[in-house]
Parts: sequence; C-alpha cells; structure tokens
Amino acid sequence: MAGAEGRGPRRSRVAFVLVDGIGDVSVPSLGGRTPLEAACTPRLDAVAAVGVTGLMDPVEPGLACGSDTAHLSLLGYDPRVYYRGRGAFESMGAGLAMAPGDIAFKSNFATLDESTGVIISRRADRHFEEEGPILCAALDGMRLPSFPEYEIRVRYATEHRCGVVVKGPKLSGNISGTDPLKDNRLHLKAEPLDDSQEAKNSAAVINELSKEITHILVSHPINAQRAAEGKNIANVVLLRGCGIRIEVSVKILIVDLYDTAVAI
Repeated sequence: MAGAEGRGPRRSRVAFVLVDGIGDVSVPSLGGRTPLEAACTPRLDAVAAVGVTGLMDPVEPGLACGSDTAHLSLLGYDPRVYYRGRGAFESMGAGLAMAPGDIAFKSNFATLDESTGVIISRRADRHFEEEGPILCAALDGMRLPSFPEYEIRVRYATEHRCGVVVKGPKLSGNISGTDPLKDNRLHLKAEPLDDSQEAKNSAAVINELSKEITHILVSHPINAQRAAEGKNIANVVLLRGCGIRIEVSVKILIVDLYDTAVAI
C-alpha cells in the first residue's frame, strides 16, 4: 500500500526484544518461583502483551549455547558457519575497530600470584569503573619486545572486563586462551589449535603479550594503592575467546545485558 504522500510502500518495523539470561532458576525463598516470576514487571508485561512470546532452542534442541552463538542464530546466522570466537564481539562492543586479519579477546582484569603462577581471582573487582579505563589506557598501544610489528589495542568494557585486539601479519584466531576459567588454577599459556604457522605464531605473540601486560600492571600506581587498601590487585589480563571479525550482509546490533553492544 502506498503512503499518504505517495512516497512508496510503507515499511514495517519490528522491535526484537531479547533479554538474555532472564529465565534464571527457581529460588526456595521465593516459594519455588524464579526471580522473574516473583518480580513486578508491568513494562515487560506490556511489551509481551502486544508482541509474540514463546520458548525456543536458539541453535538446536539440547545444545546449551552462549550469548554469542545464540544471538547469531536468532538473527539468522548459523553459528556453525559464521561463528569465529567471542573476542571480536566483546572488543568491537567495547569500541575497538577490527580489520580482516586482526584477532581479539574477551578479557578480564584478574589477580595473579606471581610466585606460583596461580590465578587467585579471575575478577580483580566487579566495581572497576574508575580504575578499569585508566589501566586500559596504560596498556593501549603497548609494544612487544620480540614482536615490534604488532599493534595492541585495549579498551575498557564494563565491570572487570576489557577488549583486547592484536593487529599485524600472519595471525590466526585458532588458538587457546590464557584464562583457566576457575579461581585457584594455574595461569595458562596460549596454544595453537592447529599445525599452521599462523596459529603457532599467534600463540607466541599472545604469550609475550600476557607477560608484558603483567609487567606494566604490576608497577602501576593504581595497584600500589589497591594493595595498600587491602584490595585485590589487577596484575594480569586473562585472554579468552580468541576471535576474528566476521563478514555479514546485514548490519545488526547485538545488545548483551551482561556485556556490551556491538554492530557487525
């Protein structure tokens, strides 16, 4: 149907509201209800009343997927085809530009026992809004002694999180990360996940990056102040979810309530 002024067909707009992780689990103190069931949610109720709601398996029945793969699937992109690691989502969401060939990581400021190599706390501090940007600025643009041809970009995201992007030649996203995923475990070294020279080179670059990050953070005044106040110091950045930028045909906006937003 033509518009009132004859400007062509009207274009419908759809608001796709995705509240990630809101389902939660039942809580005995709430009478076996979930927090959402117990909450007063008039605005969510109003949105639901005029929309379409339901349950679905984002990728396939029985497959527990993360926000990144679920979002890709919900927006029409098969994660088996398009998914290339979470790091790119997190880093671009933090405001870092990525070009083809760059690799990126979802990253945590954490606390490392340098004498044992054990990660005492994977989250140095969830309330890191003041210190986080300052420490990211200290790391942004750092250079690696053995790999001077690589550029390192670091940007604060939220809470204890930041995005890290590595730019340079012969990089591969097919490497493991340095995050042990649980407290009181050894800080890991990045390993190549295939036999390519690019993956081996990337792992070597990331291992030196991890070491140099700690070298910078240990001597930062913020950590001296935190130590004096009896707080966990942020002397390491855990790197996980190595990823590359993906190319899609439609510009979409992914908003993750737990993390950040990214346009791809």
